[in-house]
Amino acid sequence: MSLAVHVKAEIAAALGAAPRGRRTATAVALAGRWQVSVATVYRCAQLGGTARRRDAARPEYRAWVRVAVDLAQRGPAPLSLDLALAAAVEAGLVPQEAAAMPLATAHRVAREMGLRPPRRRRHRIHADYPMQAVQIDGSSSQHLTAVRELADGDWLLRMHRRPWSAGGYKNKPLASHRQRVLVYALWDICTGLVRSEYTVARGETALDTLAFLCRALQRHEDPRVVLHGIPDDLWSDQGGAWKSAAGRDLLARLGIAVVTGLPYQKERMGGVERSHRTRWGRFERALFLRRSGEIRLSELNARLVAFEADENARRQSRTLVGGRQVSRALAWQALLSARPRPLREMPADALATAAIEGRRQLDVNGVLRWQGAEYECGWHDRWVVVRQSLTQRERLVVECEASGERREAIPLRRRSYGEIRAAGATPLDRLIAEAPAAGGHADLWAPDRPRAGSGDSVVALVPPSAPAAPLADPLATGADLAAAMATFVRHWPQALTPGQKARVEARLAAAADPLREAIDLANALTTATRRTS
Repeated sequence: MSLAVHVKAEIAAALGAAPRGRRTATAVALAGRWQVSVATVYRCAQLGGTARRRDAARPEYRAWVRVAVDLAQRGPAPLSLDLALAAAVEAGLVPQEAAAMPLATAHRVAREMGLRPPRRRRHRIHADYPMQAVQIDGSSSQHLTAVRELADGDWLLRMHRRPWSAGGYKNKPLASHRQRVLVYALWDICTGLVRSEYTVARGETALDTLAFLCRALQRHEDPRVVLHGIPDDLWSDQGGAWKSAAGRDLLARLGIAVVTGLPYQKERMGGVERSHRTRWGRFERALFLRRSGEIRLSELNARLVAFEADENARRQSRTLVGGRQVSRALAWQALLSARPRPLREMPADALATAAIEGRRQLDVNGVLRWQGAEYECGWHDRWVVVRQSLTQRERLVVECEASGERREAIPLRRRSYGEIRAAGATPLDRLIAEAPAAGGHADLWAPDRPRAGSGDSVVALVPPSAPAAPLADPLATGADLAAAMATFVRHWPQALTPGQKARVEARLAAAADPLREAIDLANALTTATRRTS
């Protein structure tokens, strides 16, 4: 919109006549009257241009900021200005009153002196209430390396001045003898509340990601750590935890929806990525001010809890509370009432229920082959569903597809040479092994010895005969009840009552191998009869 010359002159006269302290209000009123922007009003009055310089009200601020910036350069990268200023006060490089200098003023002075780059605008995402959506991400530490594992299971870490790279992509697994120092972080989109934890591993894995998520969503023993509960949505990159069936199953049972973006889409994960840069710049670089360059992993995480408690209690929330700016921790607790549903607590044993799953067939010997090992569960020749715990790799549970019955699978035990997998020793076997030798000798069928009854003159008559009965095949398998009963009668010739016969038939019919069961039952009855007699 183009303004007439007399309108521009009227605007310049009105703005020039405005009293001290009322120029901004006058410019806003003129902009509303002529339906133009405030910048257009100032251009018409020709009041823009370079700001007039004036003498500093506190010239000592520049000297203090210069000392703090110089101290911040001791690390491999500049330390945060407020931490560097606090360190300068503690070291006696600046007076105690320097600690009362406003942080915003210190940053402004540093920018005016050319010691800090200008702030960059970033795209903003939003959530309506806490734990509606959180971002999770894992990254390598910038200045910490793993030295060795200690006897108590802890790790000894060492500081490096230059950003340390283990080789290859930052989160990919290394060789078995090399370890990375990784940090996993959780970031609440509504308030910006952060919770993170360091760990040592070869690389970023699905199990470590799920383990951190389960720990981070549980109530912490430190009351300063307020983040807990199950979120509605979980924002992540294309990590392995969400590609694995075990991870998807666990999150589905918890009721957490995973929201993943396209590869290399880092802008959508800017919140949690920014927390990594804050952790490197404010937490890790501050460790260089310590006397020792080594630290335990447990001590590092304890310091991290204190650091993040201070950050969450000091930094402002991304969402206003009642129209006012409050800290992240206070906003997270205050805005929980805005949730449409109460916040659900995280179960303590959630990770123990995570398992990998697969379908396998047991062979005729009952051997189950799973991930290069062999197991047995008492079944054979059937299809089963195998589930193996992520945390207890030795625990294996199989479920029969036909019946739904579940059993624990145990490693297959190979029997030693000479050990026969069959029935135990019979009474006859024990008699032969334990009875002493009789010591006598006899030749019953000597050719010159007379036989009893050889002189009888009775003529033997040919007895009547019947057709040959079908012969039971001892090599036949299966549940042939008739053949099994015939085998039992052959080994147990005593007569059976109708009730006894019915019980024997029921036992043989229920056995997996009726013929073997018939022989074992007859031998057991024979042993019992000998003992009672």
